[in-house]
Amino acid sequence: DFKIDASYLSPHVNFTERLQEATKMYMVPLLMSEPFYVMLSTKAKDRIRKIDVVKPSVSIDKPIGIYTFDVKEDHIEPSVDAE
Repeated sequence: DFKIDASYLSPHVNFTERLQEATKMYMVPLLMSEPFYVMLSTKAKDRIRKIDVVKPSVSIDKPIGIYTFDVKEDHIEPSVDAE
């Protein structure tokens, strides 16, 4: 049997929960971490803005940028399937 050490996942899970809660504080529908942002394509990065730099937890000393993708729901066009 394979077991996952929960102490390895804990800081990442905690930071993800904090990002989710921070959407209310920053009044945005979506936040993403800098490690996620750097994996995006250049085209995707053009539509994303940096909001802040935060210290994720006591166990992680390096500050991490947080980013948002500004979604304007009233400007989203429904997709049309070309069949």
